[in-house]
Amino acid sequence: MFTNFEKLLRWKYLDCLILTFLFLIGFLLRIYLIDKNLFFGPEQGRDLLVVGDIVINHKLVLIGSKTDIEGIFHGPLYYYLATIPFLISKGNPLVIELFFILLSALSIFLLYLLTKELFNRKIAMISSILFTFSFGSIVMSRWLSNPPLTILISCLFFLFLVKFLKGKNYYLVPVAICFGLASQAELVNFLIFSFILFFVVIIFWKRFIKQNILILIISFVVLLVTALVNFLLFDLRHQFLIINSFIKLLTKHSGYYGTLTESISNSANNFIHFFYESVIPFYSLPAILIFAFGVLSLILLFNKNKIAVYLMLIWIFSPVIAFVILRYNPLYHYFAAVLIAFIILTSVLIDRIWSYKKMLGIVFILFLVFVNLYAWAIYLPANKNVFFQSTQPDLKYSDQKSVINEIYREANGSPFYFQSYTIPYWFQDGWEYLFWYFGTNVYGYVPENKNTKTLFVIIQNDPGGKLYQENWLTNTVSKWGTKENEFSHGALKVQRLKAK
Repeated sequence: MFTNFEKLLRWKYLDCLILTFLFLIGFLLRIYLIDKNLFFGPEQGRDLLVVGDIVINHKLVLIGSKTDIEGIFHGPLYYYLATIPFLISKGNPLVIELFFILLSALSIFLLYLLTKELFNRKIAMISSILFTFSFGSIVMSRWLSNPPLTILISCLFFLFLVKFLKGKNYYLVPVAICFGLASQAELVNFLIFSFILFFVVIIFWKRFIKQNILILIISFVVLLVTALVNFLLFDLRHQFLIINSFIKLLTKHSGYYGTLTESISNSANNFIHFFYESVIPFYSLPAILIFAFGVLSLILLFNKNKIAVYLMLIWIFSPVIAFVILRYNPLYHYFAAVLIAFIILTSVLIDRIWSYKKMLGIVFILFLVFVNLYAWAIYLPANKNVFFQSTQPDLKYSDQKSVINEIYREANGSPFYFQSYTIPYWFQDGWEYLFWYFGTNVYGYVPENKNTKTLFVIIQNDPGGKLYQENWLTNTVSKWGTKENEFSHGALKVQRLKAK
């Protein structure tokens, strides 16, 4: 017979084994065809050029990439994390992407710990299974950019927060650190997590009042330092650019504002879209039903587990409330902060079904896994329903690599320069980075700056702008030189010109 301790140890070993297995599956699902289908566009090139500057030239930065609003920037967390795989691989984009996919897959362990802390072991294991196969989670993890970091950080934030609310006082400090990290990963998180903390403080005010004043002060200072100090230092050196831009944003002279009706509609549509992409792709109506019954199942647990119910409801609805109050029209990926909450909510519903009829709960889990795997199998190879690549699904890293290799073969050691047609138009950062990486690590030299007789023009297929592209080729490219050769790889065509 097992003692209670031995039983506990047995379950821990079993859970570790299952979670490790799920982690490996999750990692493999997320790297599927990534060597061919990695999306490496202008923004990826821009970011990694900065990372290269940090590593090679030791040029430290206070801010990250620009947001969609003029004069406002993300934090530099993504840049500094990217320096790790950059150093290991000498800047290989694939290795850098694998590093961030690995971080995403590690969320499987954190999600288990969080859900177990909120509810119980069974719901925790269901959550880990759903997250492993979640199509929305898989797609998000394959985006070589800063927003996916939000998923991992949000999981840590709520893990520490629930521990604090259950009486472990010093966990308030890592809550503050995670708030800062979330803000540094994606600036909109500052707004979302501020609303979350506001509601948490209002509802659990007795917990905060009883807290040691020193811990409250330390946590508040840590939050401000980790979330804001780098932006303030940047502003002091740049005539308060960010503060002035925020004033324009708050006075509605910039940003994506609309009427109250538009804001509600846009927020609700993206909210539901993000939910069904994460839980049950293809089916918006069943997703709405799952969400509604999930919330109902959560509320029914109120008398048994008030902390978990309050936290889940705050987590799920805070982003929508924030965007609607500010009349802001959020982008799809702004809801990355609630992806984990969607998974847990669905798991709570499955647990309730399981308690009614075990086989029905198991069938429900298997159904969701099947639907997500089906979406993974038919969408990822073709880059369909991949939100960050929706305008250019045919742009593939394998074709970009083939283009660069053939250009170097054509050049045969001679100097050359290049021009490229990109989407969005005239942002060559992606190609500049790839030429730097392959030129430095493979071929021993990089393209010149227009002082050579050989010009390679890289033309990306643009189905939505065929006439514009044809006019550019006829009226602009033809004046650069005489065409000597032409070759294609996938959606990319290259013309070799003898420059005039």
